[in-house]
Amino acid sequence: MKYFAFTVLALIIAGCQVQAPDRPEGVTIEPAMLSEEEATARFNDFTGLPQFAEVSTETVTYYTNVEGAAVEGYLAMPEGDGPFPALVLIHEWWGLNDNIRDLAEQYAAAGYVALAVDLYDGQTAATPQEAGALAGAVRENTEGAFANLDAALAYLKEQPTVDNNRLGSVGWCFGGQWSYKMAKNNLGTKVSVMYYGRFSMEDDLSMMKAQILGHFGEEDTGILVDDVEQFKAKLNTLEGEHAVYIYPNAGHAFANEDSDAYVEEAAEKAWERTIDFLETNL
Repeated sequence: MKYFAFTVLALIIAGCQVQAPDRPEGVTIEPAMLSEEEATARFNDFTGLPQFAEVSTETVTYYTNVEGAAVEGYLAMPEGDGPFPALVLIHEWWGLNDNIRDLAEQYAAAGYVALAVDLYDGQTAATPQEAGALAGAVRENTEGAFANLDAALAYLKEQPTVDNNRLGSVGWCFGGQWSYKMAKNNLGTKVSVMYYGRFSMEDDLSMMKAQILGHFGEEDTGILVDDVEQFKAKLNTLEGEHAVYIYPNAGHAFANEDSDAYVEEAAEKAWERTIDFLETNL
């Protein structure tokens, strides 16, 4: 269940459960017709989050790699003039697939210009072996990955509806690590959201300017809870409003709806915390 669709459904159900008052026989009451602006305002008040009736999407070329090949990303934008805060979305080790495109649309519906980048130059993986090979190639060319992400930020800054002072990143798994790297290396983001992304306790974060939000599963066998607790403690020694959450009964990839590891309760809670964090810090 997609978060935006879930919210819409909840609103519809809530409206259907309101019982009409008794009225004299033969008396009819014409329903009040709301304008699109009034309906959107009521929806926003009900959910507590900004929601946009229309989201535009397109595949865009945002980077040219050292071989001269164009790299395409998926851009989702809320309807309106803005300026809106903007996010670089970084895919899991599977690559830029429909799951990440859906997430870009969800963030746009919540009021963010979202650019889902491609660190695999157009390739996607169907098996863990393929994913491991693609992720390994990026690890061997970190300079190229940073150039790719720098270009994504530059592309967003060029968009007339983007507030250049409100840029962040969100990543999952492989992408969570790269979202963290964007913050650690001060690429120009104000916030970094990392879903079960790897980190190193040896990293010097004393000069980091971005705020970190981390989501981790208690049952993740690749990123251990004890390590996450130490990471959380380290962030708490730094300036800023950093936050790290550990989700019970959840493992790695708990927020991926296309994965057998998906845990709905944890995923929805992480989404709510992410939106709250972005609204506060971006």
